[in-house]
Amino acid sequence: MKPPKWTLAAGHVHLFHLVAPIIARERNYFRDEGAGDCEFLYSGSDAKTLEGMRGGIYEVGLDPKPYLVCEARSRGADLAIVGGWLNTPAYGFVAAKGRGIKSLTDLAGKKVSAREPDGIDVRFARQVFRREGLDADRMVTWVVNGARSRRVQQPALDSGLIDAAMIILKDIPGMVADGYPLLADLSKIYPQGYAVRVTAARGDIVREEPERLTGLLRALIRAYRFMNQRYADTKETLTRAGYALDKDMDAALWEGKYHMFERIPPDGSVNQAGLQLVIDEEKAGGKLAAEFNMQEILVDGFVKEAARSVNQRFGSGCE
Repeated sequence: MKPPKWTLAAGHVHLFHLVAPIIARERNYFRDEGAGDCEFLYSGSDAKTLEGMRGGIYEVGLDPKPYLVCEARSRGADLAIVGGWLNTPAYGFVAAKGRGIKSLTDLAGKKVSAREPDGIDVRFARQVFRREGLDADRMVTWVVNGARSRRVQQPALDSGLIDAAMIILKDIPGMVADGYPLLADLSKIYPQGYAVRVTAARGDIVREEPERLTGLLRALIRAYRFMNQRYADTKETLTRAGYALDKDMDAALWEGKYHMFERIPPDGSVNQAGLQLVIDEEKAGGKLAAEFNMQEILVDGFVKEAARSVNQRFGSGCE
């Protein structure tokens, strides 16, 4: 009897978040690794992904923010973190030049760029302020203003539309050299990395279908490696499969290898130190109880076994 189809949900509505399952489907990794029939889609938000998982609509969340998974678990949701997806932060916090902004306190009453309301860049900005004892939501106004690249954000900084923005790290040196104040470098704030996004599964899937779940993780690990090792083929595959870049994406970022690809762990692992940072921040913000423990949410044995299997067959490669 053919096993039922699984639905994999990406909350964030940008192509990058579906590249791995697209590759896994087009390269037959799902089939070859025993993941069965898998479809994937955008749910529309991480909250909708987790709601759909709780309701039995989605088996796996491809990209939820871990603090939301932990909060849902603390409220009784039968969910587990089974893999890592983005394990390091990608931004620096840059201010407009020529306005006397030298510190976070200088941003009081100012406007800060956001990719989207409550996006990951906004979370990082809030944490940067919180680490200095400040409340960003009380101090600044958020202005939705597209991709985090210099090409998109600098015109808004220069025109006065915004006064500060999270900018991708690869663009930071050039902006600093041109006189834009760097207020925070997340790679220095989080030297051990940070669990930015993870892969989550329903508890019943973890308990009742461990072999298929491990097969799915093997397929995704192979796709993560393909994306990084065969970028031209990845772009060709996306085009052939009928996918195009999002309208609010800075297409120039995809001309060379898209900078976020290398932040995906090639073994699908969870950054445990980074996940503990997330949990600690949630406790400090009153969102998680003091007794909440990482072991309540983390089930990483399947992804470790999946990585071992892929390594045994392909070394550090994917095929």
